[in-house]
This record gives sequence, structure tokens and C-alpha cells, in this order.
Amino acid sequence: MQALVLDTLKRLQRDRRITMVLVSHDLGVIRTMADRVMVMRRGRVVEDGLADQVFQDPQHAYTQQLVQAKL
Repeated sequence: MQALVLDTLKRLQRDRRITMVLVSHDLGVIRTMADRVMVMRRGRVVEDGLADQVFQDPQHAYTQQLVQAKL
């Protein structure tokens, strides 16, 4: 079901050229769907950047923990 929803969102985004805000704790989903990523901790943004940069070279300690936990 999740794959169907994500495919539908991707299609809508591509076909209608719209911007979406997606909130998720699933880093796999975020990495697949997002061009830009904002990482929040305790209601504050701790990191913001292009998805590839954030996942490949996280700057904030909390983001580093999240990325390491996913591996």
C-alpha cells in the first residue's frame, strides 16, 4: 500500500509540477521522495539541505545519528 501511495504522489508531483511537503520518520521514504530535506529535533530545524548532501554528509549530530541508524 505504501508503494502505491508513494508512486501516486511522485506521479502527481511530476505531472502537475507541484511542490509537496512530506513529513515522515521513515528515512527510506524521505530519501526516495525528497529533493530537499529538513531534519527537526524537539520542534526545531537542526539541518536543511539537498537530500543527497544531507544523507551523504550530515552536519548535525542528530542527523548523523539518524542516518547511521538507518544503515
